[in-house]
Amino acid sequence: MPLIKELSELKTSLNVEVEQLRSEFQHLRTTLEQQQEDVSSSLRNLGLQDVRTDSKDAQVHDPNVEENDKEEHVLPKEDINAKESEN
Repeated sequence: MPLIKELSELKTSLNVEVEQLRSEFQHLRTTLEQQQEDVSSSLRNLGLQDVRTDSKDAQVHDPNVEENDKEEHVLPKEDINAKESEN
């Protein structure tokens, strides 16, 4: 019976930690979203467009854009090696 009690205590402890992590991640997500909004606002004030927001809007209208976007950013292995040697 002591093993069952120990396992129950461990489960409770893990559940508490999981809830704390969820809360921390939610806070981080909120902070990141606020920072993204601040950057977008700053870019608009400078007369620049927020490319990230523009691409999000495009994805809403055309779900295939995301798949095409991934393919465009994949570099062939030789290009990756060339970029690494430049650095």
